[in-house]
Amino acid sequence: MISTILSLALAVSPTVVYALPDSAACLKGHGNCVVYPKAAVLPSGRLVVAFEKSTVPASGSATGQPIPIYTSDDGGATWQHRSDVKAPKYLSGNCAYARYSSNWTNPYLYVLPQAVGKLAAGTLLMASVVAGDDAYYTEHKAADPTWTPSNDGDRRDLAIALYASSDSGTSWKFVNIITTGGWQGGSAGAIGTNVAAANRYRQVDPVWEPYLMVYDNQLVAYYSDENDYSGYDAATGALTMAADNATGADSHGQILAHRTWNGTSAAWSAPVLDVAGSATVGDGRPGMATVVPTSDGKWLMTYEYWGGGDNVRYKVATDPLRFYAVGGAAGTGVGSLPVTAGSGPLAQGGSPVLTRLPDGRILYNAAGSGAVWENQSGSSTGAWAQVNTNSPASYSRDLVYLPKTGRVAVIGGVDTVRYADVDFGYSAGPYYQLINRRSGKALDVYQQNLVDGAAVVQWAANGGANQQWHVTDIGGGYRSLLNRNSGRALSIWGTSTADGANAVQWVENGGGDQAWQLVPDGAYYKLVDRHAGKLLTVAQGSAADGAQVIQWPDQNLPEQQWSLVPVTS
Repeated sequence: MISTILSLALAVSPTVVYALPDSAACLKGHGNCVVYPKAAVLPSGRLVVAFEKSTVPASGSATGQPIPIYTSDDGGATWQHRSDVKAPKYLSGNCAYARYSSNWTNPYLYVLPQAVGKLAAGTLLMASVVAGDDAYYTEHKAADPTWTPSNDGDRRDLAIALYASSDSGTSWKFVNIITTGGWQGGSAGAIGTNVAAANRYRQVDPVWEPYLMVYDNQLVAYYSDENDYSGYDAATGALTMAADNATGADSHGQILAHRTWNGTSAAWSAPVLDVAGSATVGDGRPGMATVVPTSDGKWLMTYEYWGGGDNVRYKVATDPLRFYAVGGAAGTGVGSLPVTAGSGPLAQGGSPVLTRLPDGRILYNAAGSGAVWENQSGSSTGAWAQVNTNSPASYSRDLVYLPKTGRVAVIGGVDTVRYADVDFGYSAGPYYQLINRRSGKALDVYQQNLVDGAAVVQWAANGGANQQWHVTDIGGGYRSLLNRNSGRALSIWGTSTADGANAVQWVENGGGDQAWQLVPDGAYYKLVDRHAGKLLTVAQGSAADGAQVIQWPDQNLPEQQWSLVPVTS
C-alpha cells in the first residue's frame, strides 16, 4: 500500500539568504553592493554562505568592513546571520597587518578534507580580498558629502588573506596573507578611471578571486593578479615582476597564478603562473579560476577571459601546478567542448564555476545562463549536457555538493543572495521502478537523456538508472517522481491539460504537472496528475519498447496502472 512507500524529505524551494535593504548606503552603489556569494557544507550538514557586503561601516569609509557569514541548519529552508569576519587589522596583534583594515570581497569557503600542517581536517577556511581604505570614496565624500558612488573605487594595499574557523563559522581567526597587490585603481568597468588622487602613479595592481584546494598534502591558492610582470620562466612558471610595477605606466593586464603552503611555514611559496593571457603577459585578463580533477587522471581549469573570442576558456593538465606548460598562453574557448544531442554550447559571460561530484561527474556553470552543464563521464574529453536549474543566472553563482542529500546547492544573486538545491541525478534515498500492468515494461527516460523535455516512454526493464525514480512526498497527498539518471521530474509537456499530452522530464519547479497522486488499485497504482486530473498512460496501450507515455482520462485500463518495485542497489 501507499503507506509502505518510502518518501524523501521535501525539497527546498529557492530561498533568500540575504536581501540588501533599499535604503542601504553602499560604498559602490546599489546593483553591485552585495556580490560574490560562495558556499560550503560542513560534515554536520550545516550550510555556510559568505559574500561581499559593501555597505558603509560606522567609520564612514571602507575601514572596518567585514565579510558576513550566514548559515542554515535545516537544508537551506531558513538562514541566520552567524558572524562577521573582520579584517586582519582587528584579528592580529602584528602591526604589519594594520594596513588591512577592510575585509572586502571575493570570499571563498573551503572545508579541509585532510590535515595540512597545523590545520586539522574539517577546518572551515575562507580566503578573501582584504584592503586598506577606499581613497576614491573618501576623497569624493570630503569634497561633496552628498556624492553617491555607482561603481568600484580605489582601495589601497589589496591582498588575499586566509582565515580559519574551528566552530562551524561562529568565530574566526586570521591565519596569514596569501599574496599581495597594490592599489585597486577601479574595476568592473572603471579600470584606470576611478583613480584616487592619493594613487600618485595611477596604479592598478589588485589581486582577486581566490580558489583553494588541497594537493600533495599542501594548500593551493589560485588567484587573479593585476601586478605587472615582465615575463616568466617557461620551464618553471616562475614570474618576474616588472621593475616599475609600483610606479610605471600600468598595463591594466591580469594573469592567473597560484601559491602553495604546507601549513607550517611562515609564508606561502613564490607565485607560479597558470595563464598568461597572450604573448604579452596580462593581455586577455584571465580571471576567476576553478580547478577539478577529471576521471582520466587529469586536471581541468576554467576561467574567464576578456581578450576577444570566447570569454570563458579552459586548460587541461596532468599536474595542477603546471597549467603554465599546457594550452598555450590563452587556453581554449569552452565553445569548442563537445555537447550531447539537444544541448547548446557551454554558457559564457564570465565567472565560470566547476564542481566535481563524488562519483566523478563534473558540473559547470557561467554567468550567461541559469543552466548547468553536466559531464557524466567526468573525463577531460567527455561530452557536456545542458541541464536547467530552478535558479536564475547570475555573476559568480556557486555550486556546492550536499553529501546528506546528494543534491547540489546553487547560490547566486546581486544585492539579493538566493539559495536553491537541484537534483542532478543519483541523489540519496530509495528508488523505484514503475512497471506498466499491460506491457510489463518500465517507465523510462528515452536514451538516458539528461535534458529537459526528454521523452518519457516505456522500455523493457533493464536496471538502468533512467528507469529508476524517487517517490518524494511534496504534501497535500501528492508526490513528485525524480529520475535517478537525470534528477529531472516526471512532468507533462508544456503543462498541458489536453488528452494525449506527452509525459517528459523537466527540472523541479513546483508545478502541478509535476505533482502526482498515487491511487491504489489492487496491487497497482494509478498516477493522477494534479494539474490536469488525468492518468499516466502508455499511449494506445502499446506493448512496444519506446512507446510514448501520455496523460489520458481514467478509463480503468491496464495501461493506466503501474506497480512500484523497490530498487535494491
